Amino acid sequence: MDYFFVAAKVPFTILHVVSVVFGMGAALMSDTLFTFYGKDKKLSPGEIKTLRLLSRLVWWGLVVIAISGVGLFLSDVAKYSQSIKFLAKMTILCVLLLNGYVLHRFIWKHVIKRNFLKDQRENTMRRIAFMCGSISVLSWLSVCTLGVLDHLTLPYTTIILFYGIIIAIGITASQIIERRTFERV
Repeated sequence: MDYFFVAAKVPFTILHVVSVVFGMGAALMSDTLFTFYGKDKKLSPGEIKTLRLLSRLVWWGLVVIAISGVGLFLSDVAKYSQSIKFLAKMTILCVLLLNGYVLHRFIWKHVIKRNFLKDQRENTMRRIAFMCGSISVLSWLSVCTLGVLDHLTLPYTTIILFYGIIIAIGITASQIIERRTFERV
């Protein structure tokens, strides 16, 4: 069994990189389009359809990332289980999965409502949607950054602390943007 994963490392790597490109690209595009579409304080059926398609691409990207990631991990368990970079990426991937779950389980049904961007009763959900969007963008960029770094000498706790600070700044910025965009709602 070990031989299979060692022999399949290159295909798993290609699949992994392609799924990151699609998943991250769809996530970044989705967050950008949501902000762009929201400027007129309404989402048309076509805009919702586009966001739904991008959402599916993100989820499929995450599924393929997880499957190909397991294949890569099993190609060299000793190496990856000792890799601080790998452990940090897995931690951030868990944040992405949890964030995606919150977005799709709790927020999406509000987003597709006709007056999501205008209704005062949706203020809390709108704030959470903006927060989740910032977590998504910054987490994808963090995973990608960690993925392309060749050597990382920082300890795991420092990487995760730095990531947490970036997320806190992003959440704060998202709430300022949401408040300024929808202060007249």
